[in-house]
Amino acid sequence: MKKKPKEIFKSFTLIIFIFISSLTSCLPERNPNPVEGEPLELYGSGSFTFSSYANFQDKPVDCYYFIPESATDQTPVMLLIHGNSRNAESLILSLRDEASASNIILLAPEFSTQHYNVNSFHLCNIFSDGENALGQNQYDDWSFNLLDPIFYNFCSLIETNESEYDIFGFSAGAQFVHRMTLLDSTSHARNFISASAGWYTMPDATINFPYGIKNIHGSQTQRQEQLFRSFSKKHYILVGSEDNNPNSSGLRHTAEADVQGLNRFDRAHYFLGQGISISDQSQIPFSWSLEVVPQVGHSDQEMGSFAINMLYP
Repeated sequence: MKKKPKEIFKSFTLIIFIFISSLTSCLPERNPNPVEGEPLELYGSGSFTFSSYANFQDKPVDCYYFIPESATDQTPVMLLIHGNSRNAESLILSLRDEASASNIILLAPEFSTQHYNVNSFHLCNIFSDGENALGQNQYDDWSFNLLDPIFYNFCSLIETNESEYDIFGFSAGAQFVHRMTLLDSTSHARNFISASAGWYTMPDATINFPYGIKNIHGSQTQRQEQLFRSFSKKHYILVGSEDNNPNSSGLRHTAEADVQGLNRFDRAHYFLGQGISISDQSQIPFSWSLEVVPQVGHSDQEMGSFAINMLYP
């Protein structure tokens, strides 16, 4: 029996659909980082509480993690440092798809307001009163020194062989990370990402903390050695192209902060520019860079997604 034109069209459409579907199924999915090493027995989401660092034993830190199913004992680990909302768990949840696609492990400590105020979180506990640079604490009491023991405790928990980590900080977390980049001399962090910081401590020995490093104890030689360590670190400064609202909630406006610009976009550029200028004056090699994230405002998920795709393409 001869088919009607309408039936012939339906049959032809079905054949084309099957053909295209078979081609699509043969296309490779996004290729994550090469899977090497022994598969991990632990994967998925979880949490633990860390209180083993002697200097902060009375200030426990809840830590959240996500391990993709493809992870091995050689899968990179990225630490996520939350912003002022102290939302470590939700930040992890918002970036699980990117972590799975890139085959990386996420670890996010949460610095609670109960134990870590602005001085001990944003300003890294460098002084007992960081706003006025009074009572400098010992180096081991600077709060970024928590990260190495948290990382190694986590490595022991999941039985990974990783010895270094990458670190991403957003907003208040970027204040924490960029000050760590400036002043850390012992950590096993490999790449530092400061995203969307509200304002900065400049690598400037003529300006007092928290806007510069002048009154942090040490000789001129020691400061030069620290600048060399800091400028040699892989430090990525990120800011959204739309993060330019001078009236953004929580954005600091003091005479010292406004010298850096009136919004996060301008301040990020000022920070990089000051770093370049001081490295040139000091004749120190410079490894920092700035990335503007297009069509993004002040969003931890969007900045975190960009950071993951940048480091683990």
